[in-house]
Amino acid sequence: GSGTQRDAERQDGSSTHARAISRRLIAAASAAAATVAIACTDLTIPAGETLATADLIILPLQSTAPPPAPISATFYVFNARATTRSLPHDDAFNTPFVEVQFPAGALASLDGAPIGAQDSVRVTLSAEAGIYGVEITPGGLRFAAAARPSVKFTYVRYGDLTVAAGSRYADADAYAAALDLWREVGLDLWSNVGGSGTVGTDLRASITESGRYVAAAPR
Repeated sequence: GSGTQRDAERQDGSSTHARAISRRLIAAASAAAATVAIACTDLTIPAGETLATADLIILPLQSTAPPPAPISATFYVFNARATTRSLPHDDAFNTPFVEVQFPAGALASLDGAPIGAQDSVRVTLSAEAGIYGVEITPGGLRFAAAARPSVKFTYVRYGDLTVAAGSRYADADAYAAALDLWREVGLDLWSNVGGSGTVGTDLRASITESGRYVAAAPR
């Protein structure tokens, strides 16, 4: 009903979002510049495909990077208006780590129960330690197809792109171009959400439900 505030703890499901064409082209061009074996490897993972953690290169923070502060934030998202929350790094510039935008009308259901136009849900964002990852709770929160929230990681200052050295990627730019948002869908299993953004700077994707998300590329 109007003004109802819900919270719950459960998560499961799948989410998809297409990767921006420009990022695919950059990834393809970089792959072509690598060895023949790498060039023959398909770097394009369709949104919705699943991979194990061992098959992903998750983007870490540099070892000297200040962690996000606060490490988590809890707030209410109201269906009647847009809400934006971010977790910045604990540095002199409040360098962004992750930002989540909820458009008006984003809330569709919680544990299968419809959420009304005047309802709200208590949401928590929690940064993952040492990597570009965030968990959005409560579990079981699903979003409207016409007003999906977006998750944006900014890694231009503190992202450690050298993590992909010696992998299939020809250089750091090729790895950055292949980065997508991935959602945890089971024990040691992740689903490709897709992504867009400026290569080497940030990664953004829309999401269909709450859960745990990381910035990663296929190994």
